[in-house]
Amino acid sequence: MGRARGTARRKNKKYNYSVNKKKKHRRIMKSKTPKISCQPIRDAWNFRKSVYRNLEEMGLSADPNDAMEVTVKQRKTGPVENTGKKRPTIGHVVKDLEKEVTVPRDKGLRLPKDVVVFCTYMLDKYGDDYKAMARDPKNYYQETPKKIFRMIQQFKNIPAQWNGYLRAKGLKTEATNE
Repeated sequence: MGRARGTARRKNKKYNYSVNKKKKHRRIMKSKTPKISCQPIRDAWNFRKSVYRNLEEMGLSADPNDAMEVTVKQRKTGPVENTGKKRPTIGHVVKDLEKEVTVPRDKGLRLPKDVVVFCTYMLDKYGDDYKAMARDPKNYYQETPKKIFRMIQQFKNIPAQWNGYLRAKGLKTEATNE
């Protein structure tokens, strides 16, 4: 008679003395740690500490509900005194994050290629006649004249794509920061 399914044979389960279990465990735990994309947090992160401990020492909160709870208590009763031990915080992390947020970023908005092709086709064929655009057989999604107008306005508000269209038509491009 055969053995029951799912049971292992004992004779094959031997201890492997050549494997360092502690080193193997550290390697596994390090591979499970999250990839941190934020530079200030990555620099201050200590992999020997837990996520909650790291964030607490940076002056950040792992749970937004806890952070909001403190501010609600402060509004109702005034400043809340913490009787527990105060851990040292890494203050530069919050300052670096605030600096990173205030830096202006380029608008990376781009319309999908099929929307651009639709808008250019309609502009080439009909100009500014949005009612005719709505009746066109290539209006597969049966967009209304108002929706088509908004799509074309959005297309015109993206300088990189709109100026590319104007250049392709041989028209003068608008003066923008390109």
